[in-house]
Amino acid sequence: MLRPFKGICIADYEKEAKKKLDGDACCFYNSGSDGETTYNENTKAWKRYRLRPRVLRSILSVDLSTKVLGHRISFPICVAPSAWHRFAHVDAEQATAKGAADANIAMTLSSDSTVPCREITAANPDGIFFMQSYALKNKDLHRKMLCRLREYGFKAAVLTVDTAVLSKRRRQFGPSMNQRLYSKQMELVNYLHEGDSRAIYEDDPGKLGDYVFKQVLDSTPVDLGIIPWIKSHSRLPLIAKGILTGKAAREAVDHGADAVWISNHGGRQLDTTPSTIDVLSEVVEAVKGTEAEIYIDSGVRSGSDVFKALALGARAVFLGRPVLWGLAVGGSDGVLDVLSILKGELEHCMVLSSCRNINSITRGHVIEEEKYLTAKL
Repeated sequence: MLRPFKGICIADYEKEAKKKLDGDACCFYNSGSDGETTYNENTKAWKRYRLRPRVLRSILSVDLSTKVLGHRISFPICVAPSAWHRFAHVDAEQATAKGAADANIAMTLSSDSTVPCREITAANPDGIFFMQSYALKNKDLHRKMLCRLREYGFKAAVLTVDTAVLSKRRRQFGPSMNQRLYSKQMELVNYLHEGDSRAIYEDDPGKLGDYVFKQVLDSTPVDLGIIPWIKSHSRLPLIAKGILTGKAAREAVDHGADAVWISNHGGRQLDTTPSTIDVLSEVVEAVKGTEAEIYIDSGVRSGSDVFKALALGARAVFLGRPVLWGLAVGGSDGVLDVLSILKGELEHCMVLSSCRNINSITRGHVIEEEKYLTAKL
């Protein structure tokens, strides 16, 4: 009997996942838009920030727990939305959800999941789940998707705001991938509601995917008015995901967003945008004086990255690709392994920086590399 894979860092799971995923799936998960400038820069940017530990404080144990939108989680590392987990593992989003629930952290389910959202929450009644959606041209379909989220047990609605059109992804996948995307195994189950989508599906299941893509990604207009609209129909807190400037963050908050999520879509939308950590301080300053929480993703690969984000003002960090790598390698256990590795690394940083709890991590614990090198000169 083969022993389960056990890596010691996220890079181990990335390497092992690429062995297990077929070529199309690997490209789908691990590609960026256009020239992939942002995609390649995302992980490098976090290394440009250095830690400034405090010593002689006699701290040997720490408390990593915190809250997101009032819900207690064991540590500030959560799961970002990503599509089609069935490409990575037969148990798909159910395995991801179990790993997140076992870790007692929040998971954001993609509207493009291959498992119905109601089944995710039903199987994990104690879990903390947010539901992501795009702005749809068919407002009635969008409303129907939102209205049942609270009934299903979701704690927040997440609106992706950076996808008015789909970016160009030069190396995403080959022609055979389109057939798999429209196969029964990959049905976009969360879009099946009474009305156009149901009628199209019953006429020809293969046409549903094309219908949804046109609803979501075919020049869908979206403005700030959608924030109160979503809140009124979901009756849930609203998180605006895809923020990259302080001005956009403040506008979203002023129109009712309860949290802003700094994200460049993992380098998969507009290319040559800044890395998220480079705009974090700007966003923090912009929403100062409000109760809005700040989340961040894109390029996080270590517990020290998480520590830096918290020091600069983020409430929590969300993971995309590392979770998919864990899922591909070991299903729900692999997801839990990835989360546990980052938790352990974060704990290590906190002990060595004399931080007893999350609130004791401050801006003074981090310095930009440029300032650090200049100071040395």
